[in-house]
Amino acid sequence: MSLVEIMVGVLIAMIGIVVIFQMLALSEERKRSASSGSDVQISGVIGLNSLERDVREAGYGFSSAGYDTAVTPVMGCTVNAYDTGRPTPAYSFRLTPVLITQGVGAASDTITVLRGNGNVFPAALIFTESTDTTKKTRGRAGLIPRDYLLIGRVNPDLQCMLVELTGVANADGLTIDHGQGSYSYPIYNTDGTTTTQTRIARYNNPTPLTSFSNGFIFNLGNGARRNIWTVVGGKLQVTNDLLYQDTNGDGANDPVEIADNVITLQAEYGIDANNDGRIADSEWTTTDPATNAAWANVLAVRLGILVRAGQFERTQVTTTVPSWTGGQFVITNLDGTASSSSPTDPADNWRNYRYRVYETVIPLRNMLWGSRISP
Repeated sequence: MSLVEIMVGVLIAMIGIVVIFQMLALSEERKRSASSGSDVQISGVIGLNSLERDVREAGYGFSSAGYDTAVTPVMGCTVNAYDTGRPTPAYSFRLTPVLITQGVGAASDTITVLRGNGNVFPAALIFTESTDTTKKTRGRAGLIPRDYLLIGRVNPDLQCMLVELTGVANADGLTIDHGQGSYSYPIYNTDGTTTTQTRIARYNNPTPLTSFSNGFIFNLGNGARRNIWTVVGGKLQVTNDLLYQDTNGDGANDPVEIADNVITLQAEYGIDANNDGRIADSEWTTTDPATNAAWANVLAVRLGILVRAGQFERTQVTTTVPSWTGGQFVITNLDGTASSSSPTDPADNWRNYRYRVYETVIPLRNMLWGSRISP
């Protein structure tokens, strides 16, 4: 075998090695893209389903607050609340099943969902006499100590308050208590037995901001939640504003991370302004229904979630900013610069990543049912 033949053999072998390595590199790149796409799909589905399930329960327990503007016009009122577990115990929030706070610029929207979990029909109870720690109702059936109670009045002005029910043992069979200190409440076990637990009232203000003479009571059950959904650092997360917990000492309510790789969350109200029973394309809006009358026409919420794959692609695989039914998303490069710019480092360029859009329309079923429930 001559030297020329050996060199030709080595050259052919080197060409084969190069081809093999190119095929391996291409195969690995496609494998990473497929794996990244699968991760994106999982994150998007989990995030969308979790948020959709929560919004579907919005308004449960107080949906009849929107029954009639002349009967129970308390939807949209400011609720004075209290929680001894918060750094500042006294706080307030608006009584709405869903509240969409629009993000500024490329920031994600924030969706706040208020819902109860009571086991009784969610009609309003009427009380006719009141002190700072008691309410005399026309009937206290279904009320159990430890329940969250939403108390509202219409006259002389619109006021609302959130309290913790501490007792239903008054001899008149009508009066309920929401005072300070410790109290006992029943636990119904799965085997049919009942045990008694004791706790200290956490949600009753020792100095109530509002005095009531008469009004309405909405029972939110013992597991009411005011879930605040937002996107922070590429993660869809939720915090329960009615149960403040700061386990890491950062001075903020602890969030629960739901899904990764989420870039932004956008949402809109569906308001049937002309009362024809449907939401036209022009009736989707980001404008907040500020009044009780407006909330009576809010039939649904639609939302869109933009998810980005974690795999950097050597070529620009996304050339236009993704959009959803509500319009185009607003995104930035990974280094925070505007999406219209091209960063020096290609790894920061949003165009070098793949995206998936998940969106849905969620009917506010509790509000639809509640609009037919008279107190």
